[in-house]
Amino acid sequence: MKNIELPSKIRFLSLMMLSLLIMFSCYTYHNYYTYKNIKVVVKNNAAVPYGSANYNLNDFIKKVDGEIVSVKNDIDTNVIGKQEVLVEVKKENIIKEVPIVVSVVDTLGPTINIKDERFVITEGDEYDLNSNIESVVDDVDGDIPFNSDINEESVFYYNISYNGDEINNIGEHEVKVIAKDKTGNYSEKTFIFEVEEKKYYVPYNYSYNAADSIHGNDAVSIAYSLLGAPYIGGANGPYGFDCSGFVQYVYSNVGVNVSRSSWTQLYDGVGVSYDNAQPGDILSWGYGGTPTHSALYVGNGMMIHAANPSQGVILSSVDGWLSGSGTTILSVRRVN
Repeated sequence: MKNIELPSKIRFLSLMMLSLLIMFSCYTYHNYYTYKNIKVVVKNNAAVPYGSANYNLNDFIKKVDGEIVSVKNDIDTNVIGKQEVLVEVKKENIIKEVPIVVSVVDTLGPTINIKDERFVITEGDEYDLNSNIESVVDDVDGDIPFNSDINEESVFYYNISYNGDEINNIGEHEVKVIAKDKTGNYSEKTFIFEVEEKKYYVPYNYSYNAADSIHGNDAVSIAYSLLGAPYIGGANGPYGFDCSGFVQYVYSNVGVNVSRSSWTQLYDGVGVSYDNAQPGDILSWGYGGTPTHSALYVGNGMMIHAANPSQGVILSSVDGWLSGSGTTILSVRRVN
C-alpha cells in the first residue's frame, strides 16, 4: 500500500504546484498587462496661462485608462514653456507614475498705464502725447518700447493712433494706445486729447465802452494800399516798414499821432477787448507780457502788418498768426 500511495501524493502535489504556478503567472501577466496599458492622453495644445493661480489638470486630459489619484510634481506657471507633470494613475489596485507634458503659455497682453484720462493743451501749444503714457509693461517681456514704424507683423512695441488731420483742431480727439508683446498678445487703451481755444487777453486796463473808431476805416484803406511793401528794419515809410513803423505811417496819413515802437504802441489810445475789436485797432503781440510785434486789425479776423523781411507787408489771419507765431495778443488799442 505504501508503495502505491507515494506516487499519488507526489502527483497531487505536483499538480497543485503547477496550478499555483499557472495562477501566479496569470496574475503576474495580468498585472504587467494592466500596468503597461495604463496611459494618459493629453489634449492637443494643452496649455496653462502664464501666472495662473488656479487650474484643473483634468481640463487638459483627453483620455485616461484608470484614475488619477495624485500629482507628484506640478506645473510652475511662472515659467514659460513645456513642463512635465508626473501623475499617479490607479487601475485595479495597480499604480503607475505617468509623465504628461503641458505648456505654460503667455496669453495676456501688455498693461498700458496712462497718467490722465483727459490730456488738455491750449491751441498752438507744443505737446507730446507720449508724455501722458506712464508705462507699457508686459508680465513676461517687461517694459514695452515705443515704435512709430510698425506693420501687421510687428511685435513687442507700443504705438499711438489718432487722426493726424484733426488732432490740432480745437475740441476733443480720441487717442488710442496700442501694444503687443513678443508673443503677439494685443492690448489697447484710449484717452481724450483736448485742444482748448487760446484765450485772447489784455493784461492792462481797458474799457468795453470805448468810443467807436473814427479813423479806422480810412486807416484800413491805406493799409490795403501798402500790401506788398518791403519789410525794412527801423523804417517807417513810405518805401519800407518795420512792424511798428507801418502802424505809425498808416495813422500819420489819417492825421493821427501814434508812437514809434511796439513797446509804446502797447499804451497808445484806449484798450478794448479783442471781442470788441474794430477795423483800425492796433494789435500788440508778444509773450509773457513783453511786446514783440504790432499789426493793424482790418476786420473779419484779419490783420495787415509788416511781418518780416521775407514776407513784407501782408494780410494775415489773426488765428493763423496766433497758432504759428508762438505769441499772443497782449493788447488791442483804439486810437482816434
